[in-house]
Amino acid sequence: MSKREGRLRPEFEQWYPALKTGVWYPADELTEIVVEQLQNDGPRWHSEERVPSQSHFQFRGGEAEPSRSRRSRRLDPRD
Repeated sequence: MSKREGRLRPEFEQWYPALKTGVWYPADELTEIVVEQLQNDGPRWHSEERVPSQSHFQFRGGEAEPSRSRRSRRLDPRD
């Protein structure tokens, strides 16, 4: 499975001065940039459940929604 990536939607370019539109960023790096901006001097928009926002960014690769359970037979307790 490919690593999750995100890119800024052009209509939100002015909201994220540290990011460029059209560039795919690793999702973990993108999250750090957005969280840092929210905590420091960036615009204070209403935060959604997930950061970065699905409405501000496009995503590809990886898992769209994290799995609630990562259990496998390997993790089952031995009897």
